[in-house]
Amino acid sequence: MGRTIWRSPPWHIRRTGFPEAWRLLRLRRRRRRPVEIGLLDSGVDLTHPYLRDLLGPGINLLSPGEPPQDEHGHGTHIAGILAVASGAVCGQRPIWPPPLRIRPVKIFDRQGYGRIRDIVAGLTWCLAEGCEIINLSFGTDRRASDQLAEAIRTMEKNGILLVGAAGNDGRGGGVDTPGLYPEVLAVAAINRRDRLARFSSRGPEVDLVAPGTGLFSLAPKGKFCYMSGTSMAAPHVTAAAALLLSARPELTPAAVRAHLKNTAEWLPQIHVSAQGAGLLRADRLLREEV
Repeated sequence: MGRTIWRSPPWHIRRTGFPEAWRLLRLRRRRRRPVEIGLLDSGVDLTHPYLRDLLGPGINLLSPGEPPQDEHGHGTHIAGILAVASGAVCGQRPIWPPPLRIRPVKIFDRQGYGRIRDIVAGLTWCLAEGCEIINLSFGTDRRASDQLAEAIRTMEKNGILLVGAAGNDGRGGGVDTPGLYPEVLAVAAINRRDRLARFSSRGPEVDLVAPGTGLFSLAPKGKFCYMSGTSMAAPHVTAAAALLLSARPELTPAAVRAHLKNTAEWLPQIHVSAQGAGLLRADRLLREEV
């Protein structure tokens, strides 16, 4: 990778315990094959120097036959969080080979808009490609989609862990679809002060919280930027689950969910309907397994 902008872990990576999780992962024998992550989003910057070594084959469902190049920026930012949380591009001793591989699935256009049928097609592609975790950093308030609900159930039945954003509707809005589905781990967002982000959706469907305000990550054309949202919180959980599966590949999605929740940190200043089991702690997650 060469010189890295993440010479030391950023605040959100430290707060969720990833540096200690990397150390613990190095202590144990782990599988050499990376955990396959399906990233349903706007694509990624396929030539970004911080992503090139972490990307596997993807697909562009908006323009079949074309590469899943990001024209919006959202997917590249999410991929950057996955990259730094994986430990492969951070600090003086990156984890190599990387514990995860990102499979970009372009379902959103340059304005960030997409269709339910493309989400379903993206899920189906991830299943056929052997993805073990699918990151769903998006949401819609459309509740009635039997096709999407069935596709989500199919993913879980086939052993795929689904991680989604809770939504950015704030105090007045509930958890968005697909985070609303019980098969999806819905992740809400906190800020640097361990407070719930004002934009973060609330509801009994929230499973965990992770940092999601003012996060520095990657942008198209080899650039960098700051973004906020529950979209940015979700990939922390995805990356932590990948580290766990790297150490314990036999775990089922239900077992991974249980480990993530059982090792979370309770934040007493946030209501249970807004934080679920609490703050993701990757260090506790890996410590339990070493």
